[in-house]
Amino acid sequence: MALLFGNAAGRNQSKNLLEFKAGKMQMKGNMVHPDKRKGLIYIHQSDDSLMHFCWKDRTSGAVEDDLIIFPDDVEYKHVPQCTTGRVFLLSFKSSSRKYFFWMQDPKSDKDEENCTKVNEYLNNPPAPGSTRSGGSIPGSLGADLQGDPDLQNLLSTMSQQQFMQLLGRN
Repeated sequence: MALLFGNAAGRNQSKNLLEFKAGKMQMKGNMVHPDKRKGLIYIHQSDDSLMHFCWKDRTSGAVEDDLIIFPDDVEYKHVPQCTTGRVFLLSFKSSSRKYFFWMQDPKSDKDEENCTKVNEYLNNPPAPGSTRSGGSIPGSLGADLQGDPDLQNLLSTMSQQQFMQLLGRN
């Protein structure tokens, strides 16, 4: 199971594809309210080639959210209705889950670039072993996949539902 779902040791060996300072927000009614803690959003591809969208408390170092994202299942976008700060929304296409974040970097010059990169990495993940990725597939499975680009392509384009069917958990 560690091969399929990753583990903390494997996470420490890989490099984040993207990271930026952001706080979490909580939805109460039809309003969002900021969590005042200093936070960090980062995206990484684990050794099992799955994409992770994570939020970490920068003060304690605790990772509170580690979401496995399947290709073409999310949209990360600016929320123009918020006029008191720079708020972004991560919404899932396969469910009603929504996560709100507020940018903590004083400068807004990287907001649009980070938004584009979040969508690109999560919806079009790097191929295993490519230069955009920090990880590789371990063990004999990795050796099998490295020699079979068709299988690599198939697995990288599967939806969450198709992946769960492959595992027999539908």
